[in-house]
Amino acid sequence: MQWYDQLLSPLIWGVSWIIVQFHKLFGSVFLPNSGWAWGLSIVFLTLVIRAALIPLFVKQIKSMRAMQVVQPEVKKLQEKYKKELERAKFDPQRKREVQARQQREMMALYKEHGTNPFASCLPLLVQMPFFTALYRLLYNVANGHALYFMTAGPHGLVTSANQAHIFGAPISAHFNATAATLGGASPTTVKAVIIGMTIVYVVTQFITQRQMILKNSAPDNPMVQQQKAMMYIMPVFMAFFCFIAPVGVLIYLLTTNFWTMGQQFYVLHNSPLPGSKAHEAHLARQAAKAAKKAAKSGEPVDAVPPQAGEKTASTNGAKSVNGAAAKGAAKPKAGAAGNATGTGTKQIEDARPKPQRNQPVRTTRSGRKK
Repeated sequence: MQWYDQLLSPLIWGVSWIIVQFHKLFGSVFLPNSGWAWGLSIVFLTLVIRAALIPLFVKQIKSMRAMQVVQPEVKKLQEKYKKELERAKFDPQRKREVQARQQREMMALYKEHGTNPFASCLPLLVQMPFFTALYRLLYNVANGHALYFMTAGPHGLVTSANQAHIFGAPISAHFNATAATLGGASPTTVKAVIIGMTIVYVVTQFITQRQMILKNSAPDNPMVQQQKAMMYIMPVFMAFFCFIAPVGVLIYLLTTNFWTMGQQFYVLHNSPLPGSKAHEAHLARQAAKAAKKAAKSGEPVDAVPPQAGEKTASTNGAKSVNGAAAKGAAKPKAGAAGNATGTGTKQIEDARPKPQRNQPVRTTRSGRKK
């Protein structure tokens, strides 16, 4: 066992235990040596890890919003020290003092807003050890080495995992694997499967980052340009990594991407950043929902709730005219023509606008009121 395997031994132990438990479950439904049993075990391992990271994801969203709010103040602080740093560029000691003072003010600013520039990277940093543990576990499985709950032997789980294929490629195979290590699988098939999975991974990661930047970023956010640069750099970087990763690790990466897309959809739909395009769409959906609810209940959308002591026109089934409610809706006449019953109807009162109180009264030259 390598030194880094010993360093990651607690995580490798946990990852191997979770995979074995899911393999027992799916092995009872599918063939134990099938790609379905082992592939779904890796998928559900990923779901367990991502579900455990939901609190960190919530913290990440809050931190990203706080960072976008504080960015204008950070920019002002940078402009404040820009000239001073320029003057001190030939004095290393003074430059370090200015930089330290600027850093202290920035950290105080972050603390005041309850955020941290590294909080948005926290879920990714926490995932990396689990990701590395899975990589090392599959690497040892590909070389036939037993590790913790992955037992060796003709009927062991290591042999079973090496016999499992995803679209004809062993889950422990990587792009440059030789025919001797593929257990009869075709190297061309393995390369085709890895290339296809890499393309899907890169496309889903690009779409996820692009939607978050375009729909959930404030127009005046100075971090947008940096995020756009990362949107193009990260997929390319991860594409190179996919060519050295086993197929099982690619299953983990693809599951992670689809989970992230689902989280992004939830954020954009239910809790977008104020001032973003997603927030405008969120407000439009709320307004449409309110209008639909009002129409269903028979109330006008722009109706103003009546003040205390006022009678609404809807109680008597009459409509209001020029703001004056009709008192008593007209009912069919009963008895002789032109006569009304004792509880008969009242005609709708004259709804012409009445003069407001304290209006000046105009008079004619003769002194009579007009």
